[in-house]
Amino acid sequence: MAVASKKKPRTATHRPATRRRRFQHDDLVAVDLFSGFGGLTKGIEDAGFTTIMAANHNAYKVEVHEANHPQAEHWIADLVDPEASDYHSARDLPAADLLVAGVSCVNHSQANTIKAYEQGVGLFELEDPDYEARVTKSERDRATANCVLHYAAQHRPRLILVECTTELQSWGPALPGRKKVGDGSTYRWWLKQFDLLGYRVKVLYLNSMFFGVPQSRNRGYWAFVHKSLPMPDLEHRPVSRCHGCDKDVEAVWTWRTGIPESGSVSYGKQYDYRCPSCRREVVPPMTPSLAALDLSDLGTRIGDRPVRKQRDGSTGPFVASTMARIGRCRQRFADFPAILMPAKGVHGSERLLLQPMATQTSQQETAVLSTGPVAQQLWAQPAVALAVDNFQGGPRGAGEPLPTQVASETLAVVSSGVIPYRKNTLPVVHDEAMPTFTSDQIPGLLSAAATVGPNVVEAQLSALWRATLSELPLEDCYYRMMREYEIGRGCGFDVDFPGHNGTFTVWGSPRNQVDGFGNAVSPQVGAWIGARLRAVLHSPQDRGTTTAGFEAAA
Repeated sequence: MAVASKKKPRTATHRPATRRRRFQHDDLVAVDLFSGFGGLTKGIEDAGFTTIMAANHNAYKVEVHEANHPQAEHWIADLVDPEASDYHSARDLPAADLLVAGVSCVNHSQANTIKAYEQGVGLFELEDPDYEARVTKSERDRATANCVLHYAAQHRPRLILVECTTELQSWGPALPGRKKVGDGSTYRWWLKQFDLLGYRVKVLYLNSMFFGVPQSRNRGYWAFVHKSLPMPDLEHRPVSRCHGCDKDVEAVWTWRTGIPESGSVSYGKQYDYRCPSCRREVVPPMTPSLAALDLSDLGTRIGDRPVRKQRDGSTGPFVASTMARIGRCRQRFADFPAILMPAKGVHGSERLLLQPMATQTSQQETAVLSTGPVAQQLWAQPAVALAVDNFQGGPRGAGEPLPTQVASETLAVVSSGVIPYRKNTLPVVHDEAMPTFTSDQIPGLLSAAATVGPNVVEAQLSALWRATLSELPLEDCYYRMMREYEIGRGCGFDVDFPGHNGTFTVWGSPRNQVDGFGNAVSPQVGAWIGARLRAVLHSPQDRGTTTAGFEAAA
């Protein structure tokens, strides 16, 4: 006999602000759709906006957002499907100067929206019962972009900022023979609706690693500005070293190939940065993944891990492909104490800790592989001070923040500190940018270290490392998964970790935390864009009220 479901029906829940708001008459206010952990909220607040309302369907993420932004009201609701029991329309959220939205990154590249596109309506505005019955979850995910339209049509915010994967650009019916790539027609229709509502758009392709985030994260940002306002300066011109001109320059964002059919736009493939004078390619400063890692915990010795039958039929502490991958890493990087590597045995590629970590997704599959006691001495002892010429800032101790890495500099970990290390004394892969990984290609950490005295000069140190590390047996390496707080720090959030009290409040299982961090927008990028958007808004006397002025203009 079938058992009736005991699942409690969901209803949209309004949560008033937990802290009384005291807004000034000239405050610039914002609303955040699909707010998640609040990466965009944090960014725009750092830029000078005050978030008055945030909405998301996930109760846990709303509660985390609420703990970090108690001045805002919140909705726990489905903003997409009017038939859902917890539906709340984006049109019914309050008016604001700025709307921000991290729309769904799921399946935008394989939308099945032919009828919606033909009729010029949203996915849930079709008068077609048969079509409605076939609406899939992936289609509902893609309709999150239409919620931004619904809000804009109702309230006409002066500014709108949308974040998503760049594959949003392929939103439309699938191309022949390419199930996961659309023709972009629905995306173009979506942009046209904003034009009809009175907005200009600037599409930005930015990587978080150039904004102080120790993670390579390629994303698209759509800045919509009402036509009554001037367009903001949204050109990203990071100060970078041009070795051709032998000086620091404001690098110019430059296309390499243009936008492919898939819509995927990544740094180093579709675009790069160049010197404005000689047009030579330059590499902007980036933050190493070391800034996010807690190397006081190096895990369990591989030789002491239980031997068991693995799912692939092999016997050992890991599946055969993972053990083989670890072995290849040790051979390739035998002369360096730490690298990043995917925890899976067959996907992704290894990189040094001097580079930003890979793109973090909602999965926790990052491993830490080290040489245990030998490496523990490396992190625990006082930093070794070495004189290195081509480094700005000098050695850093264990309690000091890590410097920003530039193209001509490499960092080396010595004891518990970080020192510069001359270019070309390490494997040339240190110049490569960390690639974007999928959910099952997240990096792990492989590290090894020799104990050195404080008076060892650079050449002796290099020889010591190379001799010691190359002889370390694989069984003496140690292994652990990357912790959720390391992932959070790698995503740009100031979370607690041993010896540091962060400003971002979070709780819950590691899986839930990683999911929240992996789906979040990098706050630092939101702050950079938000500051430039805010610059085009004038005083209250000049800009008028949020709603009436725009309704008249429309």
